[in-house]
Amino acid sequence: MKGRITNIGHGLEGDLTVTLSLPRQYTDDIKKLLDADIDAEIKKWREKRSLSANAYAWVLINKITEAITPPMDKQEVYLLMLRRYGQGGQVSIQTSQFESVIREFDYHKVIGTGMANGKEFTHADVLVGSSKYDTREMAVLIDGIIQEARDLGIDTDTPEQIARFKERWEGK
Repeated sequence: MKGRITNIGHGLEGDLTVTLSLPRQYTDDIKKLLDADIDAEIKKWREKRSLSANAYAWVLINKITEAITPPMDKQEVYLLMLRRYGQGGQVSIQTSQFESVIREFDYHKVIGTGMANGKEFTHADVLVGSSKYDTREMAVLIDGIIQEARDLGIDTDTPEQIARFKERWEGK
């Protein structure tokens, strides 16, 4: 949920005390957690990409799937678009930790192993699925998918329509 830190201090034992301002609708849920151990994560707010952005991406992916030869299924086209325009790259993970770390990535492919300082590392290409993208990352992905579709002669929405979509996706 979106909130704001309104105060930071220290308790008598030196513990950090953080006061948050959160939407009123969560009052009952928060009250249930009072005086209970909780799992806390605070990070800078990032606008999530919209479901309509995701829907438009999949419309175009389906059209690309139908237009290309040799044929690819829509999951293969999606992964190709993620590789070209999405988030990811190559990582090297200590082999003993590989399984616990790699599960954080939606898609991965092992590309080799190597040694450094007497420890074995596994190298992998990784991709982050678009469900984890913010609006900026999703806009880059969709722009790439749109260009791929146009290159194949597939009709897409007009630049004006896409600009209006992006304004809605970005919550403007």
